[in-house]
Amino acid sequence: MAETSTGTREQLRQRLIQSQQTVLAVVERMDEVAGQMQANQGWRGRDVLAHLASAEIGHCQVIRRLLAGQTTLIPGFNLDEFNNAEVEARRERTFAELIAEYQDNRHKTLDLLDAVADSDWEIAGPHPGGFDTTVAGVFRVIAIHEKRHLRELQAISA
Repeated sequence: MAETSTGTREQLRQRLIQSQQTVLAVVERMDEVAGQMQANQGWRGRDVLAHLASAEIGHCQVIRRLLAGQTTLIPGFNLDEFNNAEVEARRERTFAELIAEYQDNRHKTLDLLDAVADSDWEIAGPHPGGFDTTVAGVFRVIAIHEKRHLRELQAISA
């Protein structure tokens, strides 16, 4: 099991690092004009970056709760409302501040990845997004989620 867990950890680490590098390459070539462009139906480019930074915190909270044996479901929780509130809370931040928060949160995610015990990868529970997952699965979700939003950022930074 330790071999598999070590392999899982390293695969997830590389996936998260690569994903972050790709996001940073895109956002670092965006200017304020591109940052103000609509990236999707509800958010501008800078909002998508704010969302990626805040979503990382939320995903790590889900992982910590799974590890602690706590519920990840909050009565009355609405993921869309939560995401919009988190983006709104970051509206006054500069683009540089959003990039710094995103980088800091990824660093914390990688620290959490390193802290997960080999025996804990398959601890399972519900994700607030409405599906069942595991500790390893949430780390994968971070990269998958980021890839989805990366396409939006690439479209407006071209």
